[in-house]
Amino acid sequence: MGKKVLVVDDSKFWRLVLQSILEKFQIEAVYTAENAMQGIELALKNFPDIIITDYNMPGISGLQMCLYLRSIPAFKDAGIVVLTGSDDIINQFWAEHSGANKFLSKLLPKDELEKEIETFIEMNFCANKGTEKFYVSSIYDVLEQKMRSEVLNREILSLIQFARDEVYVVRKLVNLFENFAQFSASAVLLLSPVEGRIYNFGFQTTRKTLHDELVKNFEKPIQPSDWSYIGGYGQELKINNAITFPIKYDENEIGLISFSKASDSRALTKIVTEAYESLALLFNTMNLFRELRVASTIDGLTGLFNKKELLRFLEETHELSKRSNFVYYVAMFDVDNFKRVNDTFGHIVGDEVLKIIGKILKEKIQGNGIVGRYGGEEFCAVLPKVDSDSVVRLIDDILDTVRSTKFSHGNCTVSCGVVSSEYYSSPTEVLKAADEMLYISKRTGKDRASYMFLPKENSPTF
Repeated sequence: MGKKVLVVDDSKFWRLVLQSILEKFQIEAVYTAENAMQGIELALKNFPDIIITDYNMPGISGLQMCLYLRSIPAFKDAGIVVLTGSDDIINQFWAEHSGANKFLSKLLPKDELEKEIETFIEMNFCANKGTEKFYVSSIYDVLEQKMRSEVLNREILSLIQFARDEVYVVRKLVNLFENFAQFSASAVLLLSPVEGRIYNFGFQTTRKTLHDELVKNFEKPIQPSDWSYIGGYGQELKINNAITFPIKYDENEIGLISFSKASDSRALTKIVTEAYESLALLFNTMNLFRELRVASTIDGLTGLFNKKELLRFLEETHELSKRSNFVYYVAMFDVDNFKRVNDTFGHIVGDEVLKIIGKILKEKIQGNGIVGRYGGEEFCAVLPKVDSDSVVRLIDDILDTVRSTKFSHGNCTVSCGVVSSEYYSSPTEVLKAADEMLYISKRTGKDRASYMFLPKENSPTF
């Protein structure tokens, strides 16, 4: 049969029995080992096509030896038989995942055992000798490599418990890779239908350039409804000397990791390869959490925060403002003559108006606070990161942008009411005051803003 066979058994009797059986067949060579460690050393040295091992041995069991050998590509297509004794109890799950091709009982009659082994040897099993030059000859090196891989994967999988805090997980992941190579910059992209997120650590380039450079590494990327960019960005237009690793889960492209000017790209490639499945599971979990968060906090029509999330943020901002002694602003917006748009042109056109105005509000307010759909054609912005003059300029810019935007039915305007939190003891009072200022704007001509505070360069409008 021209095959090499390795026999591993701590029992001298069974080694002799198996040798006598194998002598009846046309075997190229038979190697014997007294334990699994010796067996793996012989396997790495001789690359047998068939391995027959006892299940229960001192130290490393036959099942563990299977796992070690199957982790080496040279033994991917080798045939492995595990022999079990009368006292051996094998868990079905571990048996199926051990990598063994067949389990045989030592209690079988000798002629039946011979027939089973002969049939197995005749099957198309063989070691891939072309890969042997890539592997060390010591079992201790194999065990150390296995240990490193297990530690690495355990470290990555431990981050799943923090998947809700995506920023924390991504930073920890980048820090982990810094243990294996130095790099001048890195980026992590997470991709789901509801949102694509790019975390930038050191790429001095524009958002668009980094986005385009990363996305081009996908084969068929999904088109998320929104994008977020976390980290600092610069003006450099090109990205040089970057290596990128796309990550798939169930054949779906769900993210990638990129490194620039890595000191040891081979080490990073090896680490990502070893941890690929764990990275895929981690990325998928973070995407699921993001999708759940979006489903519970985002308005389905406009993509802005819904009323529940808006009020939660308002309450948190108000409490923080009292503890830290800062002032924030609340702006209420209402689309002018919206009922007439719906009645005249239909709800599809009305929905399109809300989407466009929502997009304008998000683009203008981004970085200054948050904006959400309060209900119907009403929107609300909470602005904790601006002063009074900046608020007035921001609101004027929003009203002017809406005013100059061409909608499918014609022109559209919004009215606005803005208040400072300075003189209110609760977030409900702030919100109510902003709504009252909005009402003033509606009554006094629409397409305007009313303020209940005194900017340095502006007079209040009532």
